[in-house]
Amino acid sequence: MFDSTSIYLTIASVAIVILLPLCSAYFRKIRKAKPFNGTDGIKLPAVSVIVSAFDDPDLALLKIASILNQEYEGDYEVIFIVDNEKVKEDAFKYQIENLPNRHRLKVTFVPDSSHYMGKQKLAVTLGVKAASFEWVMLTDGHTEPMSQYWLSTMARNCYGKDIVLGYTTIAKEKFTVGSEDSPVTTYRKPIMSKKEQQLDDFQRFERHLWQLYNMYHAEKNLAYSTAGGNIMFRKSMFMKQKGYSGNLKYTFGEYEFLVNTFAQKDNVAVETHPDGWCARDKYSAHEFDLYHRCFQETRKHLERKWEHRMIVALDQAVLHLSFPVVFAMTVYSLFTSHWIAAGISLASLPLGLLIREILAKKSLKRFRVDLKTKVVTPMELYLLWLHIIYFIKYMKADKTEFISHKFTYK
Repeated sequence: MFDSTSIYLTIASVAIVILLPLCSAYFRKIRKAKPFNGTDGIKLPAVSVIVSAFDDPDLALLKIASILNQEYEGDYEVIFIVDNEKVKEDAFKYQIENLPNRHRLKVTFVPDSSHYMGKQKLAVTLGVKAASFEWVMLTDGHTEPMSQYWLSTMARNCYGKDIVLGYTTIAKEKFTVGSEDSPVTTYRKPIMSKKEQQLDDFQRFERHLWQLYNMYHAEKNLAYSTAGGNIMFRKSMFMKQKGYSGNLKYTFGEYEFLVNTFAQKDNVAVETHPDGWCARDKYSAHEFDLYHRCFQETRKHLERKWEHRMIVALDQAVLHLSFPVVFAMTVYSLFTSHWIAAGISLASLPLGLLIREILAKKSLKRFRVDLKTKVVTPMELYLLWLHIIYFIKYMKADKTEFISHKFTYK
């Protein structure tokens, strides 16, 4: 039986097949960049690279070495920010003095008391003030360049812009620091359990997905945020607009506030070539939980949040509503003996998801995300519930946990 009802049901099924891939971060185009080969006639600016590593400076030493060994035609320096006590350790001093290209390195420290300012933001502010050059590259002790041309690839975008955003992925390799003469510190344990593997996979998925949204906003409209660990900006812009004034008290969000506050129309460049990427250490379960709870506070204070959320909400709504809608159409078609419409309705969901996963596979391959395509849809479905879980945790939490200074009343 094929009548007007069947036609309406078929149109709805076709709409689902179209909307499922259309309303996804994988469908929206992100510009592809060519490699920097040093022959483009571009004079690279002098750069001050800030490495904020006060929480775990030992972990950062290997990453510092890779930054000091960059192939860069312009001048650059590296400002290594650690905690006050670490600077005094003889073993740490010895390791610093034996780094390659030591002449490029400056070491400064974060005071024991941050005085109403989150330590992360204080570290960035101290680094910017200590910078000798106009352009500042901000990264941290958990993040490492994936190429010796990282700085060149990022810096080629500086002219005519105030901010350059780079891509970061979750590192999978295992690294060690130290030597036979001093304790060897292993700062990434091998994945041992299924639960740890699932957390590792989800971190890769989530970071990649949010960066697709952030890069899209930066290229098409106005930059909203960044995943952190790979961002360049002008020192003069930071100082003129008084840095983090207005959000000093929040414990986290140093990367998010930086982009959200200073981004303007057409003053942000996005670098997508692999030579410009960085790899970040994966979060522990505790770090993952803390980051998501704190982000609930951070995002409340970001500008342009509704424009960003509307696109994410649209994608999530289409994905989640497709299941009950297809189920309802199929059941209705079967009960009313619209057999052809029932078959088309039943096939629309897997077909739409298949096209969506093909787009996801291309995106994962392009950005070299080590993740199986079959887990993408379940993880996207889980994303909404994860947000609800952390929103509830945030609502139940003591809000002073998310600010750097706490007042006690007696």
